[in-house]
This record gives sequence, C-alpha cells and structure tokens, in this order.
Amino acid sequence: MRHTLLSLLLAALVLTLPPGFKATTAVAADVQPARIEVSNSFERSRTKQGDIATIETYTSGLDRYIKRNAQRARYFADTSSYENENAPARWQEFKTKKALDNAWQNGKTYTSSNVWFSTTGNPVVALFTLSSPSGDWAQYVTNYYRSDGTLARLHSELRTFMGDVIVIRDRLYDANGKVLKEQTRYLDLKTRKPKKVKQGDFMDQEATLYAKTSALPFYALLKKR
Repeated sequence: MRHTLLSLLLAALVLTLPPGFKATTAVAADVQPARIEVSNSFERSRTKQGDIATIETYTSGLDRYIKRNAQRARYFADTSSYENENAPARWQEFKTKKALDNAWQNGKTYTSSNVWFSTTGNPVVALFTLSSPSGDWAQYVTNYYRSDGTLARLHSELRTFMGDVIVIRDRLYDANGKVLKEQTRYLDLKTRKPKKVKQGDFMDQEATLYAKTSALPFYALLKKR
C-alpha cells in the first residue's frame, strides 16, 4: 500500500512539472555555443592587444638602438633625375653620411634611406627621407622589420608648408601583413600642437609600403657587403 502511494505521488509530481522545463533545458543547450563564441572573441581581442604591445615594445627598443648607433647605418639614395618622372630609379650606396649629405646639397638626390642592421646582419630599420627641389615639403618614413624580414611598424611624418601642417601616421602589422592598429595625427607645422584639417587644406602623400625587406628598392645593394 505504501509503495503504491509513493508511486502515485511521484506520478503527480512529474505531471505538475512546469510546462517549459524541457524547453528551458533545450535553451540552455543552445546558449552554450554563444558563450563559447564570446570567449573566442575575447581571446582574439586579447591576442591582438598582446601582439600590439609586443610590436610597440620591440620598435621602441629599435628606436633606442638607432639613437645610440647613429653612425652604424648604411646610406643609400636614388640619384635618378627628379624632373624626369619616367626615369627609372637609380639607387646607389654612399660610404658615409657626409657623402650622402653632399648629394642632397648638390641636388643629386631627393630620396634617400639610412638602414640599420641586427647583430646577425639582417636589416631591421630603414629610414627614408623624401623631398623635392622646391623644398616646400619633406617626408620621413621609418620602417621597422622583424628578424624574418616582415614589416612590424610603419611610422611616417609629412611636413609641408602647404597648409602649415605635419601629418603623423602609425601603422602596426602582424607577420602576415594585416594592419593591427592605425593612427593619424595632424599638428601645426610651427607650434606642433594638434590642428584640425579638412580635405584640400594640404597635399597629402602616402608613404610607400615595403611589406618585406626584400621589397626595399635597394635590396640588391644590401647583399654587396
């Protein structure tokens, strides 16, 4: 009798379960992948931020290195005719910074690059200087490379009297060439304080992208020493 009564009570309990009980269980199962997706997204974001921090630390170290070893660079310049836009580039190496400076002063070049190397002989920093015979603008582009030759960071600074503006751009890249971070700032040429600009205020000039050291226009010359 007691066993029969217990069975009836259990049956009544099952029959009075909330109608949505099974549905709630199913929803919980459906929600699980969403939680995993959020977790994966967080991990990707954290990985990206970690990559950015690593690149910034690495390139800051290179900045300190080239400042301490300014005289250990190798010097290259394009000595082709500036007036002839169709003239092919003619890159050559200069033995000293003084020789390169003389080429600039004598109008023999308006595009040059100083290159620093790692202890293993790999190019890690290529600093380009570009201008024109008029001298109303100048652009400085620093390329930071990893040991495998891939571009880690591109920093450019365009200074122009047209609009009296300085345009500073920074781009960080992963090893596959994907942009991880990008920033552009505009400063007043004289005060170096932030400046608001609009399209047409100045003649912009994007820096040429050399995604790998092997893409540098004077790469063949690097192997001659």
